[in-house]
Amino acid sequence: MIDTQAIRQRWECVGSKLDERGRRVFAAGEVRTAGWGGLAAVSAITGLRGRSIGRGLRDLDAAPLPKGRERRKGGGRRHLASRDATLIEDLRGVIEPATLGDPIRPLLWCR
Repeated sequence: MIDTQAIRQRWECVGSKLDERGRRVFAAGEVRTAGWGGLAAVSAITGLRGRSIGRGLRDLDAAPLPKGRERRKGGGRRHLASRDATLIEDLRGVIEPATLGDPIRPLLWCR
């Protein structure tokens, strides 16, 4: 029998205050501890999807990330400029008429 009250109490005290990866790993640890049926119970208590908890289970088995990192290298959104090569020039074209500054120095301002 899964002690959902204990899982809920641990989640409220600790798990909900962690970062994204920490919440996944915390939930995955609770699933492993609970055993059969633990995934559904922990998912209902934490509000995390089963896929996220599955990633947490893989994170438990993986090597630890460097200190200060939440995601593996390459994670997150790509820069908009890498998706649209003309974005920077288009933005400069929009603000160029209202841009002031010294042409020798890189500092510019808009009015």
